[in-house]
Amino acid sequence: MLSAERFLLLLNHYRILDRDTEVEATLEELAGLFHCTERNVKLIIRKLEDEGWIIWHAGRGRGIRSRIEFCTSREQFLLDTAKLMASEGDYQKAFQLMQHHGDRTSARDRFVDFLNGHFGSDRLVDGMQAQRDIFRLPVYRPPVSLDPARLFFSFDSHLIHQIFDRLLGFDAREDKIVPALAHNWESSEDARVWTFHLRKGVKFHHGKEMTSEDVCFTLQRLADGQPNRFLLETMVAVTAIDSRTVRISLRQPNRLLPRLLCSAVASILPADLLQDDPERYWQLPSGTGPFRLNRWTAERMDLVVHEAYFQGRAYLDEVQIAVMPEDIPAETRQKWGQIMASDTRMAVRPEQSWGKIQTINHGCSLLSWNRRKSGPQQSVAFRQAIDLAIDRQGMSRMSGDHCYPARSYMPKTHQHPALERYEPDTAIRLLEECGYDGTPIKLLTGPMQLRDAKWIKARCAEIGVPVEIRCEQQQAVYPPDLVMEADCILLHLVFAEDEVCELEIYLQDSSYVRQHTDNALAVWVRRILDLLFSAETSEERRSLLRQIEQRLLDEHQVTTLIHRTISTYVHPSVRGIDINKLGWMDFKDIWLVSDAQESAVTSLSSPL
Repeated sequence: MLSAERFLLLLNHYRILDRDTEVEATLEELAGLFHCTERNVKLIIRKLEDEGWIIWHAGRGRGIRSRIEFCTSREQFLLDTAKLMASEGDYQKAFQLMQHHGDRTSARDRFVDFLNGHFGSDRLVDGMQAQRDIFRLPVYRPPVSLDPARLFFSFDSHLIHQIFDRLLGFDAREDKIVPALAHNWESSEDARVWTFHLRKGVKFHHGKEMTSEDVCFTLQRLADGQPNRFLLETMVAVTAIDSRTVRISLRQPNRLLPRLLCSAVASILPADLLQDDPERYWQLPSGTGPFRLNRWTAERMDLVVHEAYFQGRAYLDEVQIAVMPEDIPAETRQKWGQIMASDTRMAVRPEQSWGKIQTINHGCSLLSWNRRKSGPQQSVAFRQAIDLAIDRQGMSRMSGDHCYPARSYMPKTHQHPALERYEPDTAIRLLEECGYDGTPIKLLTGPMQLRDAKWIKARCAEIGVPVEIRCEQQQAVYPPDLVMEADCILLHLVFAEDEVCELEIYLQDSSYVRQHTDNALAVWVRRILDLLFSAETSEERRSLLRQIEQRLLDEHQVTTLIHRTISTYVHPSVRGIDINKLGWMDFKDIWLVSDAQESAVTSLSSPL
């Protein structure tokens, strides 16, 4: 790219826009521009001529100056260079190039049009070789961590599902646990001892066969001080009976354990690589999943199919995930598909023949109130006043047509308008009764929820409550001091695994709701969870979880706001697409119609 940088210097120095433009120049002048000797200038000119960008007309005779003839326009050069950068995965650099040098050209718009065809599914055939099916996806936030023990964000969870496997799986359609790395399992009568029988021949991406050593190492590592250790908090020991049998001993009955082991948090890791060099391992982690991580930079991730996957080879050969600049305008983003659950999306108009898949996002946006800090939010009347001041119907309309009011964590099949309460007059009365003195409320949120935060601020101002918004880039989990400094946090919860994700709210170290819950309520929640672990049926467990949720809602520990739906438009030659509870599609299920005559491009959109 050094030659391209030097050509840009020429374009900028001589203010060139169009091709076939000629300017006079001297070797001495160019030596000053390139900060080199005249001898090196001649080498640079030769390279630029080899690229076909310029023609050097050397001056012959006294008084005849040399000339540079520009053979390409600024716009075409920027477009060609940006395309090359995109093909190498440097999407952010390509946009930076447009931003810094694309004034007075339409290069940026043309580059976006190029990406419209670049992203999606593509079928490549190289001579007599078999075809390669590639899926390219744009996202606007890179994964924070691929370590299951430190999992917090939904996008990270989706990627972990592609790279790793768990002992057991959960079939959401059938609402049942199914075999995965373990082909069978049983427990003692009191549910304190569980035995898992592992499949033979399951290979990690680096070729090693998975054994009970890997399972024991993974589970012990998870239980030893990791942020997600709540998953195994009842475990006292994990033992390898032999190379294919693992026994887990618990301090109390836990009939929920098989369901917990379906979680991405419990993904099985290779003991050999992590024990040898853990820092190097996490640069390109190896798992047993349907795809192996082949490349991971700040701008791009490449997932390549795991040929020996024990549950059958995926149809796609490769998935390329491009991390785009966050500051791309919304009107530009809408020109290609977006499928990241935590992204702001705009509707993409599909072609008439394209199919549409729509599903409800499992989760909701909410306010978590900090009851461990002094301030107006300590008053239940104050928190109730804020609840009544928020017009959820209005918030839904502001956020998009695919949103509707939330009065619980999970969306209901039928919403009853009578349950919606928007009573600003009552809110003002409650503030007077609780003696609110006008102290501002500190609201913490991230860029993806900033628009909603500003809307909430406006509604609070209508009842006389000033709100100070602090927007922090959530490249990682908010540190505890920042969480405890806020009076409330606006966040979006995604319940990819219903029971497990609800437990995360109350038990995970990084959970903002757990950190905000007052001591008395936390003790009560702990007692209910002990009952939940020993409950014999899923109906009992769900009933106990609903009790916890209802008390948090009754005390306004959390204020639920809106649910969202996800719409996906699919090119007719792309099959197998279905949106999972994380708001993503499972890459393993995607396949292309074999007789498609041109590249298949999938356009996806959602109001999230």
